[in-house]
Amino acid sequence: MEKIEIPQEENKILEGQRKVMYVTDSQGHFERQKYGSSIEEFATQTAVEEFEQLCSESLENIQRGISSPIEYFMYKNRMDLPTLSSVIGMFSFRVKRHLKMKHFKNLNDKILQRYCEVFDITLDELKDFRK
Repeated sequence: MEKIEIPQEENKILEGQRKVMYVTDSQGHFERQKYGSSIEEFATQTAVEEFEQLCSESLENIQRGISSPIEYFMYKNRMDLPTLSSVIGMFSFRVKRHLKMKHFKNLNDKILQRYCEVFDITLDELKDFRK
C-alpha cells in the first residue's frame, strides 16, 4: 500500500493513539506508517454495542434460570462460542451445554476453575453470581 492511500482520520475509540500499517516507500522498502479510519471505528463501536446487548440479554436469562453465568462472562469479555471453546480447550458442543443453567449446576469445581482462569474471576464470583 502506498502512503497516499493510508487513511489519516481520527478514531475516538483509540483515544488519540494510532495504529501502525506497513507500507513500501519509493525504493520498495517497508516502513511503518500510522493511520486511523472512521470506518474501522464504526465497526468496532458496532461490535462493542452488540456485546453489551448480549450481556444485558444474558442477565435477563440468568434471572429466569435459562442461562448460566458463563454466558454472561463470555459476552462481558467480548467472546463468542468458538472463541471461548478455543481458549478453554473444550469442544464447542460442551461449552454450549455449560451456557445453560441446568448443566451449569452439575459442573465440578475443576471445570469451573478453568472458566475462572479465562475470565480472570474467582470461583465464588462464578458460582454465586449476582448482578
